Amino acid sequence: MKRIKLVALGTFLFLSTMIIAQKDNHSKFAIKFSPTQLVTGELHFAYEQRVMKQGSIELGIGPTVSEIGINSFFFENNLGYGGVLAESSLGFFTSLQFRYYPIEGLATAPRGLYIAPELKFRQYNTIYRDEITNLGERKGAINQISFKFFTGYQFWIGGRFAIDLFTAVGIGTSNITRHSVLQTYDPNTQIYTGAWHESNRSVLRFTGAFGVKF
Repeated sequence: MKRIKLVALGTFLFLSTMIIAQKDNHSKFAIKFSPTQLVTGELHFAYEQRVMKQGSIELGIGPTVSEIGINSFFFENNLGYGGVLAESSLGFFTSLQFRYYPIEGLATAPRGLYIAPELKFRQYNTIYRDEITNLGERKGAINQISFKFFTGYQFWIGGRFAIDLFTAVGIGTSNITRHSVLQTYDPNTQIYTGAWHESNRSVLRFTGAFGVKF
């Protein structure tokens, strides 16, 4: 009987050790890409690094394109307006998250359920070209700063491949700079002359995100 108890205790300890080891047999960092962020014209790359047992830091960075996805509806409003052609130009974004994996004993960073505040800056650029009076070109931009709160779950397959499902809500500001050409008619010369006009607008907005990173 004593021998059976010792065998049972040994088996329990062995299985417990194996379970604990399996919880932490994944990589301590991840290099990721989010195809779903293409909807907002963002080529989203990210690097996540464990900094403590249940915490990690994720840095996001990449280019933006103003006329990809849902952004095309916004920028198309400027096409042909007042003889001005708006063309997409490359911008960029950068973001910083601190991720906390709260379920101690079930998983360790960067795996499992997480919550994460994020601070993000994003810039879209567009080039305005005058097609009538040959005034050259001007650069417009949309600069966005946002703070979002993420929740998500990160799976690991074979300890080397991660799937990160996420959703987020937050608040942010958008500073918008646009250009148009104002035409002025001179009755004496019967000639129209044009001049660039710059408009600026700031908007406070609710923001959100959902998608997947690989």
